[in-house]
Amino acid sequence: MLLITVLCVSLSGDTPGPAAQFIRLEDAWRIGLRESFSMANARDAVRAADIGEFQARSRFFPKITPSFFHGPNESGWSIAASQSLPWLGGEVRAERISRTFEGVLTPASRAADASLVWSQPLLRGLGPNASLYDLRNARRAREAQERGLVLAKQRFMVEVARAHYQTLAQRELLSVARQSSARSVALRKASEARLEVGLSNKLDVYRAQLSESQAEQSTVQAETALQSAIERFRILLGRPPSDPSEPAPADIPEPSTEELGPVEMLVNIALASRLDLAEVREQIDDARRTASLSRQNLLPDMSLNLRYTEQRASGATGPSVVTNRRWETYLSGSIPLERAADVGQLQLSNLEVTSRQRAYEQRRYEVESEVRSAHRDLLSLARSIATQSGAVAVADQQLQLANLRYQRGLASNFDVVDAEGSLLAARSSLVQLLAAYQVARLDLERVVGRMNVNLEPGP
Repeated sequence: MLLITVLCVSLSGDTPGPAAQFIRLEDAWRIGLRESFSMANARDAVRAADIGEFQARSRFFPKITPSFFHGPNESGWSIAASQSLPWLGGEVRAERISRTFEGVLTPASRAADASLVWSQPLLRGLGPNASLYDLRNARRAREAQERGLVLAKQRFMVEVARAHYQTLAQRELLSVARQSSARSVALRKASEARLEVGLSNKLDVYRAQLSESQAEQSTVQAETALQSAIERFRILLGRPPSDPSEPAPADIPEPSTEELGPVEMLVNIALASRLDLAEVREQIDDARRTASLSRQNLLPDMSLNLRYTEQRASGATGPSVVTNRRWETYLSGSIPLERAADVGQLQLSNLEVTSRQRAYEQRRYEVESEVRSAHRDLLSLARSIATQSGAVAVADQQLQLANLRYQRGLASNFDVVDAEGSLLAARSSLVQLLAAYQVARLDLERVVGRMNVNLEPGP
């Protein structure tokens, strides 16, 4: 990370402030993506989704439950195990119970029972759509949060860039205001000197003094706006307003529209690359999967069961012998007569599929509109910058001519004050347009879906 440490000067320019850490935009992105509060919240959401997916997957982990019991006449232990079958929707259960009898008359002093049961649904609950439904939903929730994290990073990078360029713009505006204030002071002194030799009147002095006061006020406002912009920049990076970090001094780049490409190409890239559009598209598949499960839930609940049981007994000193062993195969089924809830759920699921399809088409239109609007705004800003650059040149020439006429006594300082205000307004507008263009350029990359959020570590 490139950090340039310098001594900052306070707003008044009289006493030095604490050492400032100047941060480039790329380094600010890296710091913010790692330390900002909003990014921490987005990462927590992804982590929570990971935990939810693990919980859904744990349903298919083997479940083993040991237990021990002891009473006045009987004691023993048992162990039960079960395993859900992920692709078939069935379940395998096994149990072993061992008991010892004391102080009571029983045929055997020790008994052991073992059982193994496999239950397989044949209609309702059969197949991966039913058995893996919760796991697939949890996985989709995790994927949605991961996409949301990338989208949050893209929006965050645009916000950091906006704060960065706004700070650069406020620095430039402060410089412009100070230059205007210095020229106003010079004009006031010149007016007072001309008044003393009779080449001017008191009105020119008053006009110059008023111009000087307005220039000082503009300087104070620019200093306040600069400090506010720096504090917003620090808070975005997850740092306190009193932190010494601030954007590194740099010139705001001039606009360049050659690399934008035609808007139709940008629209096609956005339709293929936007993560939020891909999420809406996959939500259609989620709704279809839910509708399929709702149709399956209307089938009878019928299962095929296979059970093996074994019973052993032994005396106080004798060996353990099998007293009962058998295999059982049977069908079980149930058909509820009241199906209003299941039928209603199927109808709602079908409506959800149609709603998701409409939402996808609407989102496609919105994405195309966002790209066209961002492209149009960028071109408009480029044209405005070209126009405003010409206006700055004209205002500068106007000020030079007004000063020349005033110095030669061909006009009052009214023209000088008016030209000074025009130049200040023109340069301020140009600086704001340049900063807005750089932010709009990044926002176009975001809406197109090709903004890179995986920044390499800085030097």
